[in-house]
Amino acid sequence: MNISIGENIKKMRNQKGITQERLAEGLGVTPQAISRWESGAGYPAIEYLPDLAGFFGVSVDELLGVKLSEREARREEIYATINHIEDCGYNPTAIELLREAHAEFPGDRKISLSLAKALCSVMWEEEPDRTLLREAEKMLRDLIRQADDNDFRFACIKELAILYKEAWKDEAGYDEVVKLLPGIDSCREVFITDCFNGAVRKQDEVRESVRTLARKTVNILRDYVAYSLPNEEKDWDAKIVSLRRLIDFTGWVSEWTGGENSEETDAAVAVLCRYLSTYYVAQGKKNETRDSLTDMLSYVERVCERPSVNDKPHNIAWYFLPYLNSDRYDPVRGEDWFAALRKQLEELAAK
Repeated sequence: MNISIGENIKKMRNQKGITQERLAEGLGVTPQAISRWESGAGYPAIEYLPDLAGFFGVSVDELLGVKLSEREARREEIYATINHIEDCGYNPTAIELLREAHAEFPGDRKISLSLAKALCSVMWEEEPDRTLLREAEKMLRDLIRQADDNDFRFACIKELAILYKEAWKDEAGYDEVVKLLPGIDSCREVFITDCFNGAVRKQDEVRESVRTLARKTVNILRDYVAYSLPNEEKDWDAKIVSLRRLIDFTGWVSEWTGGENSEETDAAVAVLCRYLSTYYVAQGKKNETRDSLTDMLSYVERVCERPSVNDKPHNIAWYFLPYLNSDRYDPVRGEDWFAALRKQLEELAAK
């Protein structure tokens, strides 16, 4: 009998829309244990099987992969379609497909949220269908009210907040919805890293929380530098310095916490390198553009080497490729190194 419990745990966790941390909390184990199970590096002890099965609402046999009903196979097919739709963008055909999936699985939260997001996407049209937007608002409010998982609930709240901000142009409503989200002092990572909260903490949990907080901070500062600060030509050198400091900071955090960069951290640094290249190429600095894009490729390769990217519809290289088609890179498009780099990225994206 081929037991694929790790794969099944990951699939069922994604179906419920919860994180490894949330599942670990429910079982009383560490997120690292969940990661080991899902990667096949280890298996849950037998005493955890009933709790795991109960958490996901399946039998132990189903958890072990002994059987998978036709209905669940159909659900997996729909999830694959959702991933494709979210990668390629929403359109009327996608909305109809998601409506059909929602009618088939009305209680599936992932399908419901995907349909709500598809309906929200019409807000960006020149003349948006307000009937669809009102339907999306009602769906999101229902999902928020019914959600028993904080991560899923917060995802719905964020979508609803954007709807109020961009579609309804309702600042008061936007502020009201945003207040449903917890402040940073209430988040798990801040609590775990607080040395004075009186709780006994495991070192690996503290380190992972520090990495998560640092990564989020870097992403926020990256976008602040790129989009919120003045963007005149005279400001570009200062922006380059700031981006390089963020790259250094990311490396220091990895060193301080005694571990290699995670997949998310490597991806974040790859984005920073790409941002750097846009300022360098705008300044006419071809060598610096080449170096920053080469660094970007190096981090993309590191992400693609990880086993966890193999079960996704597209890897990180696929998402980076369109940026190299931008007109901003025309000054270096004829360079041999640029063509070689783009070819390497295409090969990675095709894996």
